[in-house]
Amino acid sequence: MDRKNELAVRKKLNDVSPSFCLAKWYQVTIHLQNGQTHSCHHPHPHKVGMRELQENSTALHNTVWKKYQRYKMLKGERPAECDYCWKIEDSHADSISDRTFKSAEDWALPNFKEATTKPWDYDFTPRYVEVSFGHGCNFKCIYCAPHISSSIMAEFQRFGHYQESPEFDLDNLARTGQMPIPKDEWNPYVDAFWKWWPDLVPELKNFRITGGEPLINQNTFRFLDYIKSHPMPELIFGINSNLGIPDAQYDRFLDSMKYILDHKLIRHFEFYTSVDTHGVQAEYIRNGLSYKNYMTNVRKFLTTLPIDTKLVFMCTYNALSVPTFNEFLEDVVLLKKEFKNSQGEPRVILDMPYLRDPSYLSLAVLTDDFENMIKGSLTFMKDRSVEKLFQHWVFNDHEISKMERVYNWFVSLPKDGENVRKMRKNFFSFIREHDRRRGLNFRSCFPMMKGFYQICEDVYNNDSIDVG
Repeated sequence: MDRKNELAVRKKLNDVSPSFCLAKWYQVTIHLQNGQTHSCHHPHPHKVGMRELQENSTALHNTVWKKYQRYKMLKGERPAECDYCWKIEDSHADSISDRTFKSAEDWALPNFKEATTKPWDYDFTPRYVEVSFGHGCNFKCIYCAPHISSSIMAEFQRFGHYQESPEFDLDNLARTGQMPIPKDEWNPYVDAFWKWWPDLVPELKNFRITGGEPLINQNTFRFLDYIKSHPMPELIFGINSNLGIPDAQYDRFLDSMKYILDHKLIRHFEFYTSVDTHGVQAEYIRNGLSYKNYMTNVRKFLTTLPIDTKLVFMCTYNALSVPTFNEFLEDVVLLKKEFKNSQGEPRVILDMPYLRDPSYLSLAVLTDDFENMIKGSLTFMKDRSVEKLFQHWVFNDHEISKMERVYNWFVSLPKDGENVRKMRKNFFSFIREHDRRRGLNFRSCFPMMKGFYQICEDVYNNDSIDVG
């Protein structure tokens, strides 16, 4: 979507209200491991009560809570849970948030009239469904949590929660309904999903499986087997993966997808894979990752599946992404040059949501010194834009816009004050304990951040130090 269309969609939304977003109506992420839901993926999920689910078969999406957020949007109020977009929109007048990006999608915008004319408490059928069948995962990403990764759950059962994130205390997760249902116990939410599935299928435009790690969950392969016997020629299917799964499991997945795509059983397939920067720094962030093996599996995907299949890098841009992000961008450029679709366009796409929680790992913790690094990544992308080089293998407007909003958000952040001081104290405290648990060494892994780490240590030891 080009800039002109972005602005046109934003105006169309704002004509309804300045907080209206179609994702709240037509996109849902469902965490079946603990029965939670949210629309879109940015707001924190909330629990689907069993009584609510029994009374309303669509409550995996249409909860009472979510309907109230739709009501507020129609009235021009900003739901607090959508602050991801409000921060972006408030950071710069020209910033385009996911409120616009998501509402412009073909699973959302064609339903504009329905969303604005039917009652706010109507049970809408989502067109974009993202589902997590379980929290089983072989990675321990630095910003992840025990109810999302079974590996982190095992670590927390041994060491307890990090003191900087008391919300992930296992007793608290149990009290708030976030504790995953053990994989060997009956899961009523998984059952409810498969019962709802026949009613979803007729309207479904996009279906995406996330996790945990989907490629180690048998429900993923249940869906793939379903498609083999029940073609959905209008469906866009996506899946998230850390690409760190065993070769046999990966080959099974690639074989199934090759069959589905060769026989045109779905409209399109998109593969979303997570990495946040380059090399050993990426491995530090995503514990369990081998960057070399990861890139080998990226290439295996691109060489095995049909030429028009895309791969999307999901970079959760955080404080630790910054120093070596340009090196990762160089790898992306090489892949864009090598792998093109039948139209000569890149099969590799870059997406960059920014991390907000935990705040002490976000860009908000950094000093001004890092502005030039972030700006350098933006310049790197702009210098390799389609318009500048007249090539199809470089960064497009949408990718650059994502990096631009990251930069605009960073420069709008305060770089001192009590809240910043607290984040830097927590950064040092967290990293120290993180390294102890996992046998790592931040200073040796991030030599370019030694000075910043020292600032955080000094703040930890002396609250009165100047942290500007």
